[in-house]
Amino acid sequence: MQEVYTFGTTRKELRIHKESFKGWDKMTNEENYHFDVAGYLIVPSVLTVDELKACNQTLDQAGIGVGKLECTVASCSPLLALCDHPVLTHYLEQICGTGFRQDQPPHLIGPETDQTKPFLSEGSEWQDWSRAYRQHNGTRFCQGVWVLWALEDTNENDGKLVVVPASHNSSVDAPQELMNGIDEMGLLTQLTLQAGDLLLCAGSVMRGIYPWKGRGPQRLLEFGYIGADVRASTETGITDSESDIPEWTTELTPVQRAVLHNPNRSYPPPIVHSDGKNTWLAEEPGIFHPSIYTHDPKSEISEKEFFHWDLCGHLVLREMMDADWLEAANEAIDSNTDQISTGGSAAGDSKPLAGTGVGRSSMGDPWKLPAPYGEPFQRMIAHPGLIQRLNWIMGSGFECMQCSAFLSGKGSSGHSLHAAGEPA
Repeated sequence: MQEVYTFGTTRKELRIHKESFKGWDKMTNEENYHFDVAGYLIVPSVLTVDELKACNQTLDQAGIGVGKLECTVASCSPLLALCDHPVLTHYLEQICGTGFRQDQPPHLIGPETDQTKPFLSEGSEWQDWSRAYRQHNGTRFCQGVWVLWALEDTNENDGKLVVVPASHNSSVDAPQELMNGIDEMGLLTQLTLQAGDLLLCAGSVMRGIYPWKGRGPQRLLEFGYIGADVRASTETGITDSESDIPEWTTELTPVQRAVLHNPNRSYPPPIVHSDGKNTWLAEEPGIFHPSIYTHDPKSEISEKEFFHWDLCGHLVLREMMDADWLEAANEAIDSNTDQISTGGSAAGDSKPLAGTGVGRSSMGDPWKLPAPYGEPFQRMIAHPGLIQRLNWIMGSGFECMQCSAFLSGKGSSGHSLHAAGEPA
């Protein structure tokens, strides 16, 4: 079937008839390009007449207004069926990757009534990697998607649904007059949706809704989805498989516990400050990220370290451990050789890295060793010099999730070049 695309003179939304994606295995180049550039995609006519009728009847009969849907599975089944609609999952699997999950229960949305909040929400500044979007060398990295189902028409004069295209790729703070709706700056794009349309937005795209002026109720149903490895919000009710904090952590300092991975940590996370010599917790949780785009003398970022990090992607911090600390750490390893394991070669197909064929030895989680042997490694969790750099490298909210000691002896295999997961 022929694909139909509609590009308005003031709107840049990509429209593709529902029938055209039947049998597709992948999103088209046009869809991928539009989502990557603009940060959103409209898929029209996804819901059938019968599906729309069932959804609207459910809302009418239940008397549901703006806000979170509070209803049983039986009474809201037509609406809850939208959570994993086959067309929606077709796109989410390609945008978020396999294993995506729902992170926001269904909401029937309307204009924001809290006047203290900005008109536009989201935006990627500062760069929040829990919501970030990147596309690199053909690999998409999208941490979250905001989904909107139109159950009634939303026309141009009914109450504008607007986005700031490409804001998912912005690293610059948005002007407050734009955020508050005072000056649109020619940047807002109004989206008009027909009943049955599906809107997909990258989670960090700036968006907002003007007051509703149309006839009848506004029927826009929103859901939120995240990638498989993204921490779930407190609203979703999803918990990690290992939800209990290990008993050994009770002896850690409050700063160490704040940095150590906690599957049930609330948001915003605790802020850990450091002057390079001492670490301390801020009185209130929040977001802290010293300036990196504009030189700020008060940020205490070394210009040389920052240049090296930006150029090379790594830092070596010399003489962080004193002689007594080093001696205690090595004694802990020597006294717990039963905790050392030897694995296979990590040299891959490289003969020069193969060594004499001896596997690589390591000790997992040395911070769990019985007292006093775990203490030298627990000190590493929130060392002041480390925290000072992590604050400007990552921003607050980082967590220490693992500790491993590599203990390879003479002749052990080397390790082939590798990096973290995509994007590289």
